Amino acid sequence: MLDTIFDDFYRFNKEFNRFFNPKYFKRETFWPETNIYENQNEYVIVSKIPGIKKENINITFRDNSIKIEGINTEKNDKVHYHIKERKEVNFERNFLLNEKIDSDNIQAELKKGILLLKIPKSPEIKPKTISIK
Repeated sequence: MLDTIFDDFYRFNKEFNRFFNPKYFKRETFWPETNIYENQNEYVIVSKIPGIKKENINITFRDNSIKIEGINTEKNDKVHYHIKERKEVNFERNFLLNEKIDSDNIQAELKKGILLLKIPKSPEIKPKTISIK
Protein backbone atom coordinates (compact mmCIF):
# COMPACT_ATOMS: atom_id res chain seq x y z
CA MET A 1 0.00 0.00 0.00
CA LEU A 2 1.25 3.45 -0.85
CA ASP A 3 1.73 5.96 2.00
CA THR A 4 0.72 9.52 1.38
CA ILE A 5 1.93 12.66 3.07
CA PHE A 6 -1.33 12.69 5.04
CA ASP A 7 -0.45 9.33 6.58
CA ASP A 8 2.83 10.80 7.76
CA PHE A 9 1.01 13.79 9.26
CA TYR A 10 -1.43 11.47 10.98
CA ARG A 11 1.40 9.43 12.56
CA PHE A 12 3.22 12.61 13.59
CA ASN A 13 0.05 14.05 15.14
CA LYS A 14 -0.60 10.81 17.01
CA GLU A 15 2.95 10.76 18.47
CA PHE A 16 2.78 14.45 19.31
CA ASN A 17 -0.51 14.00 21.20
CA ARG A 18 0.86 10.93 23.01
CA PHE A 19 3.93 12.88 24.12
CA PHE A 20 1.88 15.76 25.56
CA ASN A 21 -0.82 13.57 27.07
CA PRO A 22 -1.38 14.58 30.72
CA LYS A 23 -0.84 10.96 31.80
CA TYR A 24 2.73 11.08 30.52
CA PHE A 25 3.44 14.77 30.94
CA LYS A 26 2.08 15.68 34.35
CA ARG A 27 3.54 18.57 36.26
CA GLU A 28 1.81 20.16 39.22
CA THR A 29 2.96 23.48 40.52
CA PHE A 30 1.77 25.26 43.59
CA TRP A 31 2.76 28.69 44.76
CA PRO A 32 1.14 30.01 47.88
CA GLU A 33 -0.80 33.24 47.55
CA THR A 34 1.50 35.99 48.78
CA ASN A 35 1.32 39.70 49.50
CA ILE A 36 4.41 41.86 49.90
CA TYR A 37 4.35 45.41 51.14
CA GLU A 38 6.79 47.82 52.70
CA ASN A 39 6.86 50.76 55.00
CA GLN A 40 9.70 53.07 55.97
CA ASN A 41 11.36 50.47 58.22
CA GLU A 42 10.65 47.03 56.77
CA TYR A 43 9.28 44.73 54.12
CA VAL A 44 6.42 42.44 55.13
CA ILE A 45 5.63 39.17 53.34
CA VAL A 46 2.33 37.40 54.07
CA SER A 47 1.76 33.94 52.53
CA LYS A 48 -1.13 31.51 52.81
CA ILE A 49 0.34 28.10 53.59
CA PRO A 50 -2.48 25.96 55.01
CA GLY A 51 -1.72 22.47 56.27
CA ILE A 52 2.06 22.80 56.40
CA LYS A 53 3.77 22.60 59.77
CA LYS A 54 6.49 25.09 60.66
CA GLU A 55 9.01 22.22 60.84
CA ASN A 56 8.40 21.67 57.11
CA ILE A 57 9.04 25.29 56.07
CA ASN A 58 12.53 26.53 55.24
CA ILE A 59 13.25 30.23 54.87
CA THR A 60 16.63 31.38 53.61
CA PHE A 61 18.06 34.80 52.82
CA ARG A 62 20.85 35.33 50.33
CA ASP A 63 21.90 38.26 48.14
CA ASN A 64 18.78 40.30 48.94
CA SER A 65 16.56 37.36 48.01
CA ILE A 66 14.19 35.51 50.35
CA LYS A 67 13.44 31.88 49.52
CA ILE A 68 10.47 30.12 51.13
CA GLU A 69 10.27 26.35 50.70
CA GLY A 70 7.52 24.10 51.97
CA ILE A 71 7.29 20.34 52.18
CA ASN A 72 3.76 19.02 52.38
CA THR A 73 3.45 15.83 54.43
CA GLU A 74 -0.34 15.84 54.59
CA LYS A 75 -0.80 13.06 52.04
CA ASN A 76 -3.14 10.29 53.13
CA ASP A 77 -3.63 7.42 50.68
CA LYS A 78 -5.99 5.55 53.04
CA VAL A 79 -8.74 8.12 52.58
CA HIS A 80 -11.27 8.13 49.73
CA TYR A 81 -11.84 11.78 48.82
CA HIS A 82 -15.16 13.00 47.44
CA ILE A 83 -13.75 16.47 46.79
CA LYS A 84 -10.06 17.29 46.85
CA GLU A 85 -9.19 20.90 46.07
CA ARG A 86 -6.19 21.52 48.32
CA LYS A 87 -2.80 20.84 46.78
CA GLU A 88 -0.50 18.27 48.35
CA VAL A 89 2.68 19.32 46.62
CA ASN A 90 5.92 20.91 47.71
CA PHE A 91 6.60 24.51 46.79
CA GLU A 92 9.35 27.07 46.52
CA ARG A 93 9.03 30.84 46.16
CA ASN A 94 11.80 33.39 45.70
CA PHE A 95 11.39 37.10 46.27
CA LEU A 96 14.03 39.65 45.32
CA LEU A 97 14.03 42.75 47.51
CA ASN A 98 15.19 46.10 46.16
CA GLU A 99 17.01 47.53 49.16
CA LYS A 100 19.64 46.35 51.63
CA ILE A 101 18.25 44.22 54.43
CA ASP A 102 19.15 43.79 58.09
CA SER A 103 19.31 40.01 57.77
CA ASP A 104 20.15 39.46 61.46
CA ASN A 105 16.72 40.73 62.53
CA ILE A 106 14.34 38.97 60.11
CA GLN A 107 11.33 37.58 61.97
CA ALA A 108 9.07 34.73 60.84
CA GLU A 109 5.80 33.61 62.39
CA LEU A 110 3.27 30.95 61.35
CA LYS A 111 -0.29 31.16 62.70
CA LYS A 112 -3.34 29.31 61.37
CA GLY A 113 -1.77 28.66 57.97
CA ILE A 114 -0.53 32.23 57.47
CA LEU A 115 3.22 32.84 57.27
CA LEU A 116 4.27 36.36 58.28
CA LEU A 117 7.81 37.55 57.54
CA LYS A 118 9.05 40.91 58.81
CA ILE A 119 12.22 41.92 57.02
CA PRO A 120 13.83 45.08 58.42
CA LYS A 121 15.60 47.43 56.05
CA SER A 122 19.24 48.16 56.72
CA PRO A 123 19.76 51.22 58.96
CA GLU A 124 22.10 52.77 56.40
CA ILE A 125 19.30 53.21 53.84
CA LYS A 126 16.73 54.73 56.20
CA PRO A 127 16.19 58.44 55.65
CA LYS A 128 17.86 60.75 58.16
CA THR A 129 16.54 64.11 59.21
CA ILE A 130 19.12 66.86 59.14
CA SER A 131 18.58 69.83 61.37
CA ILE A 132 19.37 73.32 60.17
CA LYS A 133 21.61 75.47 62.41
